[in-house]
Amino acid sequence: MLSIDRLRITLPPGYEPRAESIARLVADELAVLPIAGRHHLEQLRTPAVEVELGAGDRRIAGRIARAVDHELNRGGQG
Repeated sequence: MLSIDRLRITLPPGYEPRAESIARLVADELAVLPIAGRHHLEQLRTPAVEVELGAGDRRIAGRIARAVDHELNRGGQG
């Protein structure tokens, strides 16, 4: 089980109206990923996530969730 106390996502200018939707979709995506092990981290940063211009919120959220999963699997040292 993954528990997140606070999620901060930095999006490009103009994405402010979509931020809440993207954050919720990130949580949804993380909920279905098979996150292994136990992790207690004060902070986890991922490298910038690139998506194609015009990508929908779900696509953006999926990329972010996979980036979080990747960082957790490498020990959360991101």
